[in-house]
Amino acid sequence: MKKRENIEEKYKWDFSDYFKDDEAWEKEYADYSNEIKGITYFDGKLDNKKNILEMFKMLENLSIKLEALYIYANCVRDTDVTNTKSMARLNKVTAKLTEQSVLTSFIEPQLSLLDNEFLNGLIKDPDFQDYSKMLKDVVREKEHILSRECEEILSQSSSYQDTFKENHTNFEGGDLKFNKVKNAKGKLLPMGQSLASLYLRDKDEVLRENAYKELQGAYGRYNNFLSTNYLGSVKKDVFYARARKFDSVLDSALFYEEVDKVVYEMLLENTLKNLGLNQKFFEVKRKLLGLKKFKLSDIYYNPFVSNKKYTFESAINVVCDALSVLGKDYTDYIRYMAEKRMIDVYPNEGKVSGAYETMATKKTPRVFTNFMGTSNDVSTLAHELGHAMHSVLSDKSQSSFNAGYTIFLAEIASTVNETILNDHMLNCTDDKKEKIFYLNEFLSNFYATVFRQTMFADFEDKIHKKVEKNEEVSAKVLNDTYFELVKKFFGKKVKIFDEVKFEWSRIPHFYRAYYVYKYATGLISAINIVENLRTGKIKVDNYKKFLSSGCSDTPLNLLKIVKVDLTTEEPFNVAFKYFSERLSLLEKLSKQ
Repeated sequence: MKKRENIEEKYKWDFSDYFKDDEAWEKEYADYSNEIKGITYFDGKLDNKKNILEMFKMLENLSIKLEALYIYANCVRDTDVTNTKSMARLNKVTAKLTEQSVLTSFIEPQLSLLDNEFLNGLIKDPDFQDYSKMLKDVVREKEHILSRECEEILSQSSSYQDTFKENHTNFEGGDLKFNKVKNAKGKLLPMGQSLASLYLRDKDEVLRENAYKELQGAYGRYNNFLSTNYLGSVKKDVFYARARKFDSVLDSALFYEEVDKVVYEMLLENTLKNLGLNQKFFEVKRKLLGLKKFKLSDIYYNPFVSNKKYTFESAINVVCDALSVLGKDYTDYIRYMAEKRMIDVYPNEGKVSGAYETMATKKTPRVFTNFMGTSNDVSTLAHELGHAMHSVLSDKSQSSFNAGYTIFLAEIASTVNETILNDHMLNCTDDKKEKIFYLNEFLSNFYATVFRQTMFADFEDKIHKKVEKNEEVSAKVLNDTYFELVKKFFGKKVKIFDEVKFEWSRIPHFYRAYYVYKYATGLISAINIVENLRTGKIKVDNYKKFLSSGCSDTPLNLLKIVKVDLTTEEPFNVAFKYFSERLSLLEKLSKQ
C-alpha cells in the first residue's frame, strides 16, 4: 500500500477553504477558546428579546467555528492515524465539544422558564427566523428540560455516556482473540475480523462454515463480559430516559427525532408480515449457488461478481450518467467536487478504512473513500455523494440551526443514489451474470438494511423493555432472545448454527439505542422516492425541495414533500413489492 505522500495530489483532500494550514487552525482554535467563555455573560439574563437574540448570534458563531475546527481535525487524522500531531489536535478539539456543552447548559433551562406566549411571539418574530427551530424545540421539550443544576450535571456526565461503547471498541481492538480455522483440505488458517470477511466470501464451503462459527463463537467466549457491558449500556439508556421524564427509552428516542411511534410499529409489523420474501431470497440464492442446504455461513458468498474495473474518473462518469435523472445541476456539483479535491479517494498507509461524508456549516462537503476500482466502490461513492448533496442543498437553503437534517432522514439521499445506480447498471447490460450480480447486490443490501436491521431493532426493543420492567436479564436471556429472532427471520430452510446466539454482542450500533431501525426506514423511503420519480408521482423539484429542507419541519412532514407517509402501510407495500419484483427476476434468470 502506498504512503500518503505518494498519492497524487488530485486524489487527496484540499481543505484550504476550511483552514489554509495547521497554523491557521491553531489560531482559530485559540480565538474560539477565548470566545467560548463569553457565552456565560448571558447566564441569568435570558429574560428579554435583546439578550436572547444576542445569545443566539454568539452561539451560532461559536458553533460554526467549533464544527469547522472539529471536522478539519477529524478528517486530517483519518488520513493517517499514525500521525501523533493530528491525533493530539483532534483530542484538543474533542475536549472543546464537551466544554461548550457544559458552558451552554444553562440556555435551555432558562428559556424553558419563559411562558409559551412570549416564546411563540419570538418564533413569529422575523429577527428570530434563523433560530425558530431551537425555540420551537424549547416549547415542545419543556416538560423534559430539567433544572439548571440537573442539566449541568447531565452535561458533565456526557463524557462518560460512551464508556460502554468504548469498552466494546477497545475489546475488539485488543482483547478479542480468534482461533485458527480449517479449510476443506484440513489446513489451519489464521482468523481475524478482516480475514473473516474474506473467508465468508470464499468458494470453500467448509472454510465459510468454520469461519462463521468462529466469528460468532469467539465473542461467545467473552459472553459474560459482553453481556454485562451491554446491559450496563441499556441501564444507562433507561436512566437518562427516566431522568428526562419519559415512559421508555423508545419514547425518548422517537421524541427527539420527532417521529411517531406508529412508524416503529409499522416497520416491525410489515417486515414480519413479509418474512416469507426474505426466506424465499435465500432459497433462490441456494439454487443459484447449487447448494444442498443454505446455511447462515453462505449469506455473503456470491460467485456472480462483476469483473469490471473502474478508475476514479470513470466511476464519477458512471455515477453521473445514472444520476442524470436528478438533473444537470445535481451531477454538475458532483463533478465539481471531484475536480476541486473534495473527495479523498485512495487508501494509503495509516488511513482509516471505510467511507463517509462530512460537512461544516457554510463550508463545502467532503467525501472520504478507500476506492479500489470495484463495482462496490462505485456504489459506495454514489452513496456518500448522496449524503453530500443532501448536506450542500440543506446548507444552501437553511440557516445554520435549521440546516442539519435529522439522523432519521440521513440515509435517504444516499440510498436513493444507490438504488438509481443499481437500476441503471442492471438496465445497461444484457449479460446474464452481470444482471445476476446487480440483482443480488440490491437484494442482499435490502436484506441487510431492512430485514436484518429490523431484526436488530426487535432485539434491542425486547431487551430495553425487559430492563424497564425490572425483569432479570442475564447472558442467557440475551442469547436466547436473539436466537429465537434469528430462527423467526430465516425460517426452517436455512441451517442455523448455535453460535449465532452470540451475534448480538458483535453489533456496535446496539450501544446507540434505537438507532438501527432508521437504516430500514431510510431504504424504504428511498425506494418509494425512486418509484415516485419513475412514475411521475413527484417531480425532481419535489425531491430537491426535500433535500433542501434540513430540519425546518418534522421528518415525517418533510417526507410528505416526496409523497412518503411512513405512518401508513403504503410505503412498506411499495418497498416490499420492489424487492419481490427483483427477486422474481433473479429467480427467472437462475432457471435459464
